[in-house]
This record gives sequence, structure tokens and C-alpha cells, in this order.
Amino acid sequence: MLIDERSTNNVGRKFSEAVMTAVARPRKTKAIVFGAVALAFSAVTVAAAGYWWHGHTAPSQASRADCVLAQQLVDSTRDIPSDKAAVDKWEKSAQQRRYQLKDGYLGASISNYEGLAAQNARGEGTPSAKEVRHLQDQANGHCADANVKLSFPSISS
Repeated sequence: MLIDERSTNNVGRKFSEAVMTAVARPRKTKAIVFGAVALAFSAVTVAAAGYWWHGHTAPSQASRADCVLAQQLVDSTRDIPSDKAAVDKWEKSAQQRRYQLKDGYLGASISNYEGLAAQNARGEGTPSAKEVRHLQDQANGHCADANVKLSFPSISS
């Protein structure tokens, strides 16, 4: 029997294609598995980084006692005298009471508010409602876990 050269090449080609397909499947499967593992690892890494970033940028949380004292300090700004010397005396007294706050970041917001109130009492300018609201929001961020909502009275002449 004579073998046609064309049929031999055709059989050889089909055989080599079958071998290549069989070899390529495990590579493709390995690539899919590797890709899935890489995707899962990336997702876990992104989630962990997000959790860390949220904890890093979240405001410190003050105790309930600190938040109650902060509200008392804010309320005391209603009693600021109008005499400049008396305002200075009031500021020193307020500073001493503010030192009782254990959360320094909450104390900073309260200090800024008291400073604006004293500035207004001296006649050196009235802060905008936006400034007061910003300080109130900052302070409330520190009192979120204590379930205390601070209320800053508006500062007006």
C-alpha cells in the first residue's frame, strides 16, 4: 500500500495539535487558578488597608464624662463678661477647667470655641456660623461612642 505524503502530514498535524491542546489545558487551568488566588489576595489586601486607614483617620473617642464636661465648658461661654480684663480672667479659669478633659483632641475643639467666644466678647470680631458648626462637628466626632451630642451656642455680638 502506498501512503500518500499529504495524508501523513495531515495525520501528523492533527496529532501535534492534539498534543498541544492537551499540554495547553493544564497551563490554562494553572493560569486561572493563579489569577483567582491573586485576585483574592488583592481583595484581602485592599480590605485590610481600608480597615487600617479608617481606624487611622477616625477621631479619637472621648469618655462620657469628658463629653459632659465639654458641654458644661461650652455652656459657660454664655457667661463671658464684656470687660477685657474680666474676659482674660474668664479665659484662665476656663483653661484650668479644660485641663480636666482627658481627650486632648476634644479639648482642642473646646479651646478653639472658647477662644472665638472670648474674641467676640472683647469686640475683636464675630466668628461665622460655619466656623462654629465646624468646631461643633469636630467635637461631636469625638463624642460619638459616648452617645453625647454636643450643642454649641452661636456666638454673636
